[in-house]
Amino acid sequence: MDKSENRTLIVKVICVLLSLGLWLYVSTVENPLRTYELKNIPVELTNEDSVTNSKFAVVNKPQFTVDLKLEGSSNEVVKVKKEDFRIIADMSAYALKNGENNIPVQIITCPENIDVKNNGFLGIKVNLEELVEKNFTIKSKVKVTYKEHIYEKEQTISPKTITVTGGKSSVEKISEAILTGEEKNIDKNNESEYGIKFVDSLGNEVDNIKSDSKTAKLSIAITNGKFVPINLKTKGAVPQGFILEGYELSNNSINILGDNQNLDKIEAIDTEVVDMSSLQAESEMDVKLNLPKGISVENGENTIKAKFKVVKEETTTKKIVCNVQYKNLNEAFSLDSSNSTINVTLTGTQTELDKISSQNINVILDLANVKEEGTSNYTPQATLINTDKVTISNVDSVNIVVKKKS
Repeated sequence: MDKSENRTLIVKVICVLLSLGLWLYVSTVENPLRTYELKNIPVELTNEDSVTNSKFAVVNKPQFTVDLKLEGSSNEVVKVKKEDFRIIADMSAYALKNGENNIPVQIITCPENIDVKNNGFLGIKVNLEELVEKNFTIKSKVKVTYKEHIYEKEQTISPKTITVTGGKSSVEKISEAILTGEEKNIDKNNESEYGIKFVDSLGNEVDNIKSDSKTAKLSIAITNGKFVPINLKTKGAVPQGFILEGYELSNNSINILGDNQNLDKIEAIDTEVVDMSSLQAESEMDVKLNLPKGISVENGENTIKAKFKVVKEETTTKKIVCNVQYKNLNEAFSLDSSNSTINVTLTGTQTELDKISSQNINVILDLANVKEEGTSNYTPQATLINTDKVTISNVDSVNIVVKKKS
């Protein structure tokens, strides 16, 4: 670096030092008046009960602030902070209206040796709307888990309802009053207190409202449980001409709740008795469970659905070999040859036909009208014994040879 550059740098440093010294002199020795704008100084609303008494509510209730133009000595102005001021807006001092209200503010506390130089109106804009009241039923959104074989018997909330007051727009946003939180591994009766939240239809919390209670108690009563099979009880049989091919239950087992002493006595749960004689087609019905005293079902349902597959049975035929009885032949004649058995054809459902044997059929050929010898063909008379659910559709004929006695 040459000498000319050194001289230039020295001159610049001297200028800076002289400027700083001059500023220090003016600030500390001369201490001239200075103006300064302090922004966003909080404003406190007082006598807010007058707003409520006028049936209004503050919309959204923001943090109200004002900007102040201050004047004072340099030493004092640089020390000023927002916390040095207390500024209020007295809500009881003015007539209030729905909508925007211009409320003047009062400076209650101000630092000494500082003057406020604001010109014109110094105040805040307060938006008011109609004050409304509405009741809500409190609901629990608390996530509850239980230890194994422990089940919820009942949940209760106290108080059950809550009254909310606030601006109309805020109150109308509320969809539910809820309790939120979590209870883990419950194994005994439990009671906990939760804060009440007010949420809109999207689950967002609604502010700027008041309620007559901040909290509610959630009480959880527990019980023991046990899985047991369901036993369908029936009486009678499906009507003639129908077949029960089977049935299905909506649940083959069920979780019952109660104290251990009662649960230990139960191995299955019976249903009410279903009369099968009323079933004439495939059908589904609600069947009540016969729950012993002190026993309930986990889901609260005391019925199950039973689906019966009932179909109409088709008729068919069956041939049975039967013995033939020959009667009333004139004593002057004798049977030289005859059929000892014939086929009798029956018509009915397979179920009923399976019940019939030759023991249920009498086959008789009456020969009282035979007056001469020779060979003849006859159809015997067949009758059914102890059944009226099948019919005789055909009887085979017989060949007989009759001869005169010598």
